[in-house]
Amino acid sequence: MSERCAAKGRRQQHLYLAFDDWDSGYTIRKVCLSLSSGEGEGEGTEQPLAPGSSGEGNGGANQQPPSGVFMRICAPRGAANFFTSAFGTKILVLHHGASDVTGVPIIDVEDWRLRFGPELNYLACLIYFPVGDDRLFALDIGKFNLCLWTPEKRHGTWGWTPERRGTWVWQELTYPPFQRHEVSSYAVRPDGCILISTKSSGAAAAGTTFIFDTKEYVWRLYGHWAFLFTGRGYYDPSLEAFVGMSKDPNTLGYLYCCYLNSCTVASTASTNSDTGSGLHPSPDWKCSKETVYNKNSGERHVSATLVHMRRGKFCLVECVYIDDIRADQEVIRESGADQELRKPGAAEGVSQRGGFTYGLKTFSIRYDANGDLKLKHCRVRCYSPPHETTIGFISQDPAAFWM
Repeated sequence: MSERCAAKGRRQQHLYLAFDDWDSGYTIRKVCLSLSSGEGEGEGTEQPLAPGSSGEGNGGANQQPPSGVFMRICAPRGAANFFTSAFGTKILVLHHGASDVTGVPIIDVEDWRLRFGPELNYLACLIYFPVGDDRLFALDIGKFNLCLWTPEKRHGTWGWTPERRGTWVWQELTYPPFQRHEVSSYAVRPDGCILISTKSSGAAAAGTTFIFDTKEYVWRLYGHWAFLFTGRGYYDPSLEAFVGMSKDPNTLGYLYCCYLNSCTVASTASTNSDTGSGLHPSPDWKCSKETVYNKNSGERHVSATLVHMRRGKFCLVECVYIDDIRADQEVIRESGADQELRKPGAAEGVSQRGGFTYGLKTFSIRYDANGDLKLKHCRVRCYSPPHETTIGFISQDPAAFWM
């Protein structure tokens, strides 16, 4: 392992959240989350998403930005889905007009640098598929593109050494044999190939899954089944399964695991064509015994994003609407969980109007003695979003990245 890779492995990772809480666009907020129960879980590891009650002025020229603000981005508000993580520690801002400079702003959270890559000509409803640290695939309405990053190598005193500089190139690829609006769920296999499930009515109600070979750049039919989770799923090596969250009304907020067996480790070459020969059978599934969404009374679920942190460790970023908040509400404890509710800047013991709150729930997934999925080491930190955050953004799933 190179020194740079070793240093990257030792670098403390954080959660980055994108809010449209600024009159000119967005702020990216950096939150420190503990990775394990009992390790660094004091208040010093938590950064609120709104100003505290330290006597800050209201709108004064010398007012400091809210704690946790990492960067501000000028871009049209209400479209946080145009933020995506790619290329290791880099966040891409794919909004049109996000910069006066032609190109896509690329934020490196490791070295605090802003670069510009080539801009896409058409953006409508993107789905992103990061593969490794050098490729980002993007599916849109009528387009399927690849953004390829090639690091530059410069000749130094001690020979050729890789630099942080590089070039980004977008190229259009063959469009898949389905439409963007048909996509229900997707995941990236450990070998880098992309699995996408579609659902439709009629005879194909169970859905269909396709695979994109990221080496040969070829689409193939994979199986007549669909992932049970909604949106993005993550492969977790400790579970040997894809993990995702359901947004179906009947199983809202429950986790599904799709087990990596012969149907997923087989070579893509075995999936030949649309004739049905060589297709993979439906994989085995497990569903969690409990929902990962907030279960407190008086709180209404609005939106949520699941983030994979490391082996067996996840974070749920959930937005809820609280009908009535009391500022003296401090700690809520449940069996096996440790929750905190904090309202920065509130007067003690005073009832407040309802509002939106973001819960950052970290947890581990394990198997119990019966082989069922069990959530362990749950911890929830609750934060109030900035007052300027628009309702249009809150109705979307939060843009959250772990890097």
